[in-house]
Amino acid sequence: MTYICAACIDEPRLKELVLLESSDDQPCEYCEGIEPTVELDFIADKCEDVLATFYEVSSQTMAVQVYDQLPSGKSLEATVAELIGAPDEAIEAITEILDFRWYDRDSGEYQYGEDPWFIPSARMESPLSLQWEMIESSLRNEGRFLNPKVAHFMDTVFGGVMNDVADNRLPVLVDAGPGTRYEALYRARVFQSEKSVLDALEHPERFLGAPPVGVGMSGRMNAAGQPAFYGATDVTTTLTEVRPVVGSWVVAAKFSIDRPLKLLDLRLLGKVVLPETASLFDEATKVAAQRRDFLRKFCNEMILPVMPERQDQSYLVTQVIANYLATHPLASIDGIIYPSVQRGGNDCVDAGENVVLFYKAATTVNADSDDPTAYAQLRHYDHDGPDHYFSPAIVFLDVKPKPLWYKKDDLHISPALSLVRDSIEIHEIMSVQITSKVSSVDVGEQHFNH
Repeated sequence: MTYICAACIDEPRLKELVLLESSDDQPCEYCEGIEPTVELDFIADKCEDVLATFYEVSSQTMAVQVYDQLPSGKSLEATVAELIGAPDEAIEAITEILDFRWYDRDSGEYQYGEDPWFIPSARMESPLSLQWEMIESSLRNEGRFLNPKVAHFMDTVFGGVMNDVADNRLPVLVDAGPGTRYEALYRARVFQSEKSVLDALEHPERFLGAPPVGVGMSGRMNAAGQPAFYGATDVTTTLTEVRPVVGSWVVAAKFSIDRPLKLLDLRLLGKVVLPETASLFDEATKVAAQRRDFLRKFCNEMILPVMPERQDQSYLVTQVIANYLATHPLASIDGIIYPSVQRGGNDCVDAGENVVLFYKAATTVNADSDDPTAYAQLRHYDHDGPDHYFSPAIVFLDVKPKPLWYKKDDLHISPALSLVRDSIEIHEIMSVQITSKVSSVDVGEQHFNH
């Protein structure tokens, strides 16, 4: 047997494991120290587990075996050396142990080939994916309220979101409000007649902002009657998101964010990386990596367009997620940032950003005023005749805002938004452009696969 001590290993977590496992019975083969040692097989066991969990073989592809190209990544010996940081003689011995284990004497073949090379795995299989399918089923069939399965899953996936950073080392929780990139948001509403547009302009804070508590339909991130402000970072995106039909009217306006908010950026959450101090020899790192890879898939699914006939089922899941984030036990999260799929999503350079603010940050100053906050007109009439033309105008009235903090329906609401009064635009929808991928349908039995 060959023995090695913790002093001959650089990897911090593996060094700890060696100290826990070691004994004073045998001297180290690679140094003159007197520290406790472990069998080299113990190190080989740990390396084998890490290689099976976090790496994949790159030397068994057709490009390598048929066309004799150099494999990607590093050889087994170089990979083990990088993993543990030990003397060259120890690395060579560990490599020999692994080669011996991976050789099948019945077939005369090696598990990973005679000279295996390794690259980090692009994605790990995560048990969270299966759990998520069960959670979706539970939400739809067993109930969304006081569901322990859902609560445990949410804690597992989102409980530590306040510590997550993306591959650009930016935190996934983004600042919004004065002095930040997200100082203001645009919001649009669709109206079917000039009369309804005029009514909205006489109380724009209410009709263009988020609906008050108890009013409004359910959305991707809110249940019916629960306030939520669906906005975007530019006018074009917010117009696209409301999907207006030809002949309708869309009123868009800008809302300033008046106090600091924290938003969860789904694009960054889908690019979460492991902490720089994470050790591949730590069981917790495996769990973290599985969560990371689940989040990549999950965040993409969260922003996919939902067909109208499936809205009730699909929105149920995203609403529960939003509700958990809004009441996160450790992080104060006020909303979510996600790309606009209506403008091309992540794959489109010009895609805008959508932002939904949860109920605690969705209220606009003066939205709860019982009286109109403005006088408006849409058409200008000539004094000398019946002629008139479309020329919208608005005069804001002197309305005393309610206190900054007030109670409504047992919810303490602090208005976070203010209407930017000179930003209101009215869009009469004249046409709608469609971008599509076209596939022609072949005619003839010969095209079918039998």
